[in-house]
Amino acid sequence: MFCTQCGVRAMAPSRFCGQCGARLPVPVPAPEAPAREISRRQMTVLFCDLVGSTTLAEALDAEDLFEALRAYHTLVKRIAVRFNGHVAKVVGDGVDVYFGYPMANEDDAVRAIHAGLAIVEGIGSLAGPDGKPYGLGVRVGLATGRVTVGQTDTLAIAGATPNLAARIQAEAQPGQVLVSPVTRRIAGPQFDYDDLGPVALKGFADPVRLSAVAGVKGFNSRSAWRGRDGALPMIGRERELARLRQAWEACRHGPGEAVLVMGEAGLGKSRLATALAESLHDEPHLVIRLQCSPFHTNSVLYPFVQHLMAAAGFARHDSPQAQIEKLEAQLAIAGISEPQDLALMASLLDIPVDGRYPPLEMPPPARLQLAGELLVRYFAELTSQVPMVSTEALLALYFRGVTRSKPLLIVFDDLHWIDPSSLELLDKLLSTARLQHTLFVLTARPGFEHRFPPQARVPTIELRRLDAGQSRQMVAQLCHAIDLPASSVDLILSKTDGIPLFIEEMTRMVQDVQGVRSGLGLGSAGLGVPDTLLDLLTERLDRLGPAKALAQAAAALGQTFPTDLLAAVAQLPATTFEDQLNRLLASGLLLPHGPGQLKFKHALVENTAYDTTLLKTRVALHGRVVECLQGEFAALAQGAPELLAHHLARANRALEAARYLLQAGVQSLQGGAPREAAEHLKAGLQALQGVAEGPARAEVELGLLSVLGPTTMVLMGPGSAQFGEVQKRAHALCQSLPGKPRQFPITYGLCLYHWGRAEFDQALPLAQQLLHTANAIECGELDLGVAPHEAVMAACNMNGMIAFHRGESVQALAHLQRSVSLYQPERDAALYPVYLMDFGIFGRFYLALAHMACGEAEAAQQHALDAYTLAQRLNQPHSLGFSMLANFNIAVMRQEPEVALRFAEQCVGFSTQFGFPEFIGMARIVRGWATARRGQPEQGLADLEEGVRLWQSTGFENWQTWFVCLKAEILAELGRREQAVLEIDEQLERIQRNQERQFLPQLQRWRAALATG
Repeated sequence: MFCTQCGVRAMAPSRFCGQCGARLPVPVPAPEAPAREISRRQMTVLFCDLVGSTTLAEALDAEDLFEALRAYHTLVKRIAVRFNGHVAKVVGDGVDVYFGYPMANEDDAVRAIHAGLAIVEGIGSLAGPDGKPYGLGVRVGLATGRVTVGQTDTLAIAGATPNLAARIQAEAQPGQVLVSPVTRRIAGPQFDYDDLGPVALKGFADPVRLSAVAGVKGFNSRSAWRGRDGALPMIGRERELARLRQAWEACRHGPGEAVLVMGEAGLGKSRLATALAESLHDEPHLVIRLQCSPFHTNSVLYPFVQHLMAAAGFARHDSPQAQIEKLEAQLAIAGISEPQDLALMASLLDIPVDGRYPPLEMPPPARLQLAGELLVRYFAELTSQVPMVSTEALLALYFRGVTRSKPLLIVFDDLHWIDPSSLELLDKLLSTARLQHTLFVLTARPGFEHRFPPQARVPTIELRRLDAGQSRQMVAQLCHAIDLPASSVDLILSKTDGIPLFIEEMTRMVQDVQGVRSGLGLGSAGLGVPDTLLDLLTERLDRLGPAKALAQAAAALGQTFPTDLLAAVAQLPATTFEDQLNRLLASGLLLPHGPGQLKFKHALVENTAYDTTLLKTRVALHGRVVECLQGEFAALAQGAPELLAHHLARANRALEAARYLLQAGVQSLQGGAPREAAEHLKAGLQALQGVAEGPARAEVELGLLSVLGPTTMVLMGPGSAQFGEVQKRAHALCQSLPGKPRQFPITYGLCLYHWGRAEFDQALPLAQQLLHTANAIECGELDLGVAPHEAVMAACNMNGMIAFHRGESVQALAHLQRSVSLYQPERDAALYPVYLMDFGIFGRFYLALAHMACGEAEAAQQHALDAYTLAQRLNQPHSLGFSMLANFNIAVMRQEPEVALRFAEQCVGFSTQFGFPEFIGMARIVRGWATARRGQPEQGLADLEEGVRLWQSTGFENWQTWFVCLKAEILAELGRREQAVLEIDEQLERIQRNQERQFLPQLQRWRAALATG
């Protein structure tokens, strides 16, 4: 055992250091460290190197040099142990120290920086046996990142982080600590930095922005360290804050009270105490914060010492004389001025007094006891002073003799890290009757257990997680720079489980990504665990010991899973599995979730457990999951092909995964969910990227493309570039495969794309090919695996649409009548997932248009109404939208604005819900026309123009001649004839290019009418 204050080895069973008198560390059961096997983790690497070692070697005898190096190595090792670092490598005058291995700490980056500063400070004091300083200097570089590390024959590490730390160290000046951007971000505002800007480092392609650590900031709460205190209003803690206010009111004019605020990391315990202090700003009071430290759990009276140093205003380079004078002034506030008392407090703060006070002739335990009594007196006397928060103002008024009573708020943060001496002193403070008008707000995490003195009643406030509404409110409050899409907000909420710290860090990470990928939603695969939380979460996993491997196996299953499936995947002996599962449950990282079910406490814990699993182990775990889901646990995957696909993909069985994703896509389409279908199908294509070329891969790719094409058409319109890309790739792939599988529906899709783009010279040959093939199939001359009625309906539908837009109305009518006559709703419902088009409804839409073009208005109206009735019965959202288009277009052509307006408004609301942009565009165009007809031309024109913009954004090129006919009518009414003529002329030129002649007569009539006035 070593003294944490002076570093001298102590002999058991001593309780105090024989050298400096400090209380020795209290042995506590250490968490079971994981076996030093290979592991993936985030780690902060500290690399330090002596300055001028060559010059030193020339100046010193070899034996003296050896002693100097040994002293240097001992110093680094002692400081590393103090801050829970692991000395991994010592080579000459260079030392590598790892923070986060073999056990993670929640603040490894912070510990590493403190260690670096301590090494720089301590190196100058090293001296030889003769007391003469060696005159050593050191440079320190730190970097944080993901690595793979473990003990094989020797300790090995893979990743860029160690090299980066070494390169950063080489850029440091003597006595300087330089850190990487990630290290600085994780450590947060706990330190002052000098920004050195981007620096080119050998072996790294891009410059790295380096920062020099200038010093430690004197924050007095953990939430302040993270920059959270007072930054934004607190959410979801109104009830808890009211309870603290009630306790404050009770103690303002009476005896002292205490309240213990309990909650897991990140719930906002310190932030709640800060909110209480902020609420008192208009009242007479004094606030003192005492902060325990995770790496000073055995530093005697650490929170009290830090308070005295901060309250007295100690500066980093103060001389002992200056420190003594500041300490005396601070203690004078509480009426402490006796030389022996001052000597005790100077000794506690380790300030040399150089004969200023009489020597302390007492053993260390007695000194500690008297120092504790002085501190009790110090806090008791503070309550009888002036009602000011500022220590400087308090001191000034004290010397003027102002001594009016005031209440005192003492916030004692993070008792789970308190040193034993401080805990004893806290009990004394809570027990003393002299401490009037004082409220103690104590904060601690679950696991802190202490029996406070009987006379000190300490009620507990337990902080809960935020509910969904409060969590969403917090995200909105944090999103002041970048508005996040709803999908990203939902993702944040799903991963953070109502923990404010997690919400804050995840939101920041998503905002960073959104800043790069502006306007894009984020899928769950695009987000991991924020590096600012990785150390905290990894520490919890490391404390599980051997049960960590079971947590990693559970992470392969997802956030919720059956207990018996975990047992089957883990492949552990029954007693071992039960013991490790009990340990996981006791840790709180896994929770029961209904009969026979388990759940990770937080999604981020699950993500961290998975992220720290070796890649080979992941593959094996997912492979075992697949075996279970295809065997004993097949019922779990029934009806959920995406579940099997997920595990197959992660088991490096991408081809099988793609097949199941195709099933999932088809299943989603059949359930009326094209967006979900598109995601499954795209994931299947992505999975195939790593599969070698060959017939099996091509067959699966063609299957995915053949379904993704119609899906994209529904979501983005048949004229969209994305739909065209899918159809062109599918058509080329189909032509290259033996037997040309799926040739007919794929050709239909490619033809539909060219139709939507008004590229009739390319669409017409494909449509004629479809019709020729359909006739051959119907006559039995050809077998492509397509039923005769399907082939004829599709081919005639496509030829009829093209003929209509080309102005060949009679021919269009013949094709469309033949198509619709073959349609049988019950039989042909199965064709919808193939074409994502119901030929009975879409066929009637264009059949109605063809009748109207042939002058048969009544027949046109009836076919449109029949389409609407049929669509309501079939309950296919896309088909129902088409039926609305049929009715409002026919109503416009029949000059029935009221009917058109009713169907158009219905279509806008309906299509907005389901996300059909071209339907919304056309409906707004018609709504604009009908609105103008009702006497509001300006409003109608604006609506129509926005509808045209939406229509064009989908890539649609056809129908625009018709839209200009409607627009010209409104422009004429507004007296904007010249604009109407210009737009008509543009459409006449368009007709010359693409031969969409259906609405040419109407344009010509409007052109003539406008020209004659």
